[in-house]
Amino acid sequence: MIKDRLLNRLSGDREYKVGVSAKDLQGLALTDDLKADILAALSSADLTDVRLGFFFAEQLVTPQQDSQFENDLLKISLRLYETNEWNIKSNCVSMFILLGQKLNNYRELMLRALKDGDAQVRRKSLLMYCTFAKPGEIEALEFFENDDYVTEVGMGSHLIYELRNLALETIEKVTNQKFKKFEKTDVYKAKNVVFWWDWEPFHKWKNSIWHKLKLT
Repeated sequence: MIKDRLLNRLSGDREYKVGVSAKDLQGLALTDDLKADILAALSSADLTDVRLGFFFAEQLVTPQQDSQFENDLLKISLRLYETNEWNIKSNCVSMFILLGQKLNNYRELMLRALKDGDAQVRRKSLLMYCTFAKPGEIEALEFFENDDYVTEVGMGSHLIYELRNLALETIEKVTNQKFKKFEKTDVYKAKNVVFWWDWEPFHKWKNSIWHKLKLT
């Protein structure tokens, strides 16, 4: 398997008994042979190979160092992004972010990722929103008010609608505003309480802006 060719390049003790970490790849040179193995892994029919190939690429690639290799990575990533494998799509978005300066349609791809059915894809795009949004643009963020992704704040801690909160924080950053925070709660799956920040202060601010515009 191609996976074995990649893993056999690692020497010394692994940080974890299972899997591979970024620390394991420290000091590994991105040689032509390794680039070929990464591309072979990404082109494999085995999803384990593909995931590992993406991991090596994300950890080892420095943008604007090898134009042809970067073009090959993007070509494969654009193709794989059309799959329904959630973690593969998430890896593709990571490549778009890493090599976005080479993509004429970077903004289009990232706006599309904002509305992806997978929460991790949405999250990655949301975190990079300021790299593809127009100045003051918030419309693409507003539907996150009803985003249904739930996660724990910490192991065994309470639940939150993470992307609702992250999108509201991003709106604050884009608009240079700071909204008062009021926590809301809901019952999740009939047994757990989930928390998130109320968006009403944002709506009041937005409505006041539109009102002022109408008066001018």
